Amino acid sequence: MKLTKLHIYGFGKHENVEINLINGINVFFGENEAGKTTIQQFILQILFGFPQRNSPFLRYEPKSSSTYGGNVQIIDHESQSITIERVKGKASGDVTVYFPDGSRGGERELTKILHGYSRADFEAIFSFSLLQLQGFEKMTEEELTRTLLSSGTTGIDTLAVVENQFLKEMGELFKPTGRKPLINQKIEELRALETTYKHQLEEVEKYEPSIKRLNELELIVEELDQEEKEISTQFQQYLEWKQLKPLKEKETEIHQELDLVKHQLFPSDGIRRFELIKDKLNRNNVEMEQLKKELNMLTIHATSLTSQQLEELQSFLNRETEWHQLLSKRIQIEEEQSKTLQNQMQQLALVGVDWEKSLTHIVQADVSIQQEDKLVTILQTERNLELELQQEKRLLQMKEQDLLQQQQRVTETKRANKTSANQKANKIMYAIIAVIVIVGIFIGVTQSNWMVALTAVVISGIVYVGFTQLMNTWNQSNDVQTYADLLKKEQESLQQDISILKQQISELESKKLEISKQVNEFLNKYHINKQLSPSLLPELFKRLRMIQEQQIELDQMETKLYEVRIRIQELFKQAEEKAPKNHTEDMLFHQLREFYLDEKKKSEEVQYKEARIYEYQKKLQELSLLQQSYTEQIYILFREANVDIESDYYSANSIHEQKVKLEKELHDLHMQLDGKQINLNDFDDVFEDECKQKLLHLQNKRNELNEEKASLSYETKKLLEDEEISEQLQLLEQKKAELHDLVKKWAAQKAIVESIKQIMKQLKEERLPEVLESAQRYFKLLTNNSYEQLILSPEGSFEAVKATGQRFKIAELSQATKEQAYISLRLALAVSLQSKAPFPIIMDDPFVHFDRVRLQQVVQLMAELQKEHQLLYFTCHDNMQYEWEDASVIQVATLLPRKVGVVK
Repeated sequence: MKLTKLHIYGFGKHENVEINLINGINVFFGENEAGKTTIQQFILQILFGFPQRNSPFLRYEPKSSSTYGGNVQIIDHESQSITIERVKGKASGDVTVYFPDGSRGGERELTKILHGYSRADFEAIFSFSLLQLQGFEKMTEEELTRTLLSSGTTGIDTLAVVENQFLKEMGELFKPTGRKPLINQKIEELRALETTYKHQLEEVEKYEPSIKRLNELELIVEELDQEEKEISTQFQQYLEWKQLKPLKEKETEIHQELDLVKHQLFPSDGIRRFELIKDKLNRNNVEMEQLKKELNMLTIHATSLTSQQLEELQSFLNRETEWHQLLSKRIQIEEEQSKTLQNQMQQLALVGVDWEKSLTHIVQADVSIQQEDKLVTILQTERNLELELQQEKRLLQMKEQDLLQQQQRVTETKRANKTSANQKANKIMYAIIAVIVIVGIFIGVTQSNWMVALTAVVISGIVYVGFTQLMNTWNQSNDVQTYADLLKKEQESLQQDISILKQQISELESKKLEISKQVNEFLNKYHINKQLSPSLLPELFKRLRMIQEQQIELDQMETKLYEVRIRIQELFKQAEEKAPKNHTEDMLFHQLREFYLDEKKKSEEVQYKEARIYEYQKKLQELSLLQQSYTEQIYILFREANVDIESDYYSANSIHEQKVKLEKELHDLHMQLDGKQINLNDFDDVFEDECKQKLLHLQNKRNELNEEKASLSYETKKLLEDEEISEQLQLLEQKKAELHDLVKKWAAQKAIVESIKQIMKQLKEERLPEVLESAQRYFKLLTNNSYEQLILSPEGSFEAVKATGQRFKIAELSQATKEQAYISLRLALAVSLQSKAPFPIIMDDPFVHFDRVRLQQVVQLMAELQKEHQLLYFTCHDNMQYEWEDASVIQVATLLPRKVGVVK
């Protein structure tokens, strides 16, 4: 059987999740609390059922969803795709099996698919975790060996539990030298019961004498009963006479008292009716007095305004919004006026005029576009003249600089020509002198004649002096006239240009002066400072026009402000007419509203008091009528009782109550006497004592006889009809049967224990060698050949054998090596059962104690097993995701609803 898909509807923290599985290794990776164990438990619970609520296993019911359960898709041994679904229902859940042909099944079909395995069987072979491996060091040698032997063998774990349970119960049933076991106790009880039964048989022989004495006692008791009966009858008559005597006496007394009050009459329920009417009358009087006091306290004060005036004042108050709007408008206009005036003063300050002296002229000045255009034209002409004048001056300056530069250039040319000629002559001279000196020295050296050399030096000196004088003479006479002529012509031309430029500059300055006069005359009309820069004149004209616009706005604001002030005065005057009182402008309507509310309150109080007075007068009239009615009702009661005043009325009631009481007592006496007539002189007081003494004597004598009779009857009855012997015999037989049942139970348990031992022995001899052979190979691989064998010793304990032949018991191994031995046995058994129960192997992080080398060995072993088995491995260690190249890795933490797990 192979798992192909898990679909979790709702289980623990997972909800509506699908996970696809492959045929080989499936690695479920996630951090702690990611939900790995939840998925493992989901597989087990869908296959084998949800745990009972009192079970130690968790049910994993979801906290945030009402859906509980899911389905598992599998491929069975016949390669059929089957879906097993289990949802919330009965205790273990409602399971449905869906077959490929569309048919469905239930628990019976699921049991067949699971080959009859229970959850305990499955977990004993195919599912194990670190928790199952960590308890080894706490086990004894015998427990550990037995655990390893029984691990994974279907039913063996259960048999081991049954064997231990039966051994315990057998010890509770019987021990050869024990006292507390049940069989030992039953044997002691049987011995005690047999002794008691023998003693009871000896008491049966005392029966006949007791029977004779019992007959005599019967006759004596009958005679005593007859005598006692006669005396009792007489005493009963006396008691009845004694009981009726006071009643008869009381009857006579009541008749005498009743004769005195029998003529008194009184209204039915008269006192209650009288007191109720009297109480109403008193309350009515109190209420009338209270009303009169309240009427006296209600005084009406006149109001200063009439109702019509109040309505007019209320209507005027509706104009409060208009009043506040006018005040706000006035403040707004004043603020705008102040702001505009401030801006105007700023503009005048920027223009540079005195606003108090020049404002009128500026406001009346012509600032039209034509005037602005005329000003712009004049300013443009002035600007052009200024630019032209600057250009001419700049040109004159350049001409003057050119003249100076020309003079410097001629001088430098002369100097440069002279220097160049001298340099060339000097080079020729030096070359001639060098040739003469070299030739003279060469001849002198070759001919050893130093005079030739000296002569050559002297000739060189003469050549130098002569050549120098010749160059000076040539320089002074050559090209001097040419340079002088050129200089004169250049200077004359430049001077003529400079004269022309100066004349043009003079004319331009005259024109500029004329234009400046025109600009000044234009600005004087606006009282503007003459020293203002011409470049600012266009901006100045704009400022003037802005000042005029602001003045227009100020005039309009003044008009509006005047109108608002007039309207405010009108409303203020009307307010004073409506409410003659000292008012302030800011608090006008507030004061009016307070005045209106005070007057309205006074008016409402007057109306309220008038209404209350009318109501009180009307109620007072009603109370007067009630008072008359109550007085008349009291008079009727007094008349029925035949009295005139209240005290007599109460006295009449007392007499009437006494009459009613006597009549009731007389009626009760008649009921007690029940028509019986007695004579008060029939008995005397001594008769009672005499009867009591006779009855006491008879009673004592009869009690003595009855005690003797009871004793003899008990003994005879006990001997004749006593069932204690039979009960004792029955109890004896019952205890024997119980002992027999306990012995039978002990024998059955003994047989079962022997059978279990025989099964374990058969397992060791037949099935265990095949499993041990595979387990030994796996153990050798997992321990990296540190151990050669995993064997079962003749004493029945597992031992690990090293390559050197050294043997170790399982309890002597390290924790990790113990776990490797346990895993080896589990895997070997699962492989041996592949043909009978091809289930997947589920492992919950059982390798955490393995070192790096042995971890690689178990990785290699799982890689081999995946060829024949489907492996589901749950881990929180990140490196285990990458140990198998062809493994399917499911990231548990990233599982999303209706999404397949991330597969590597």
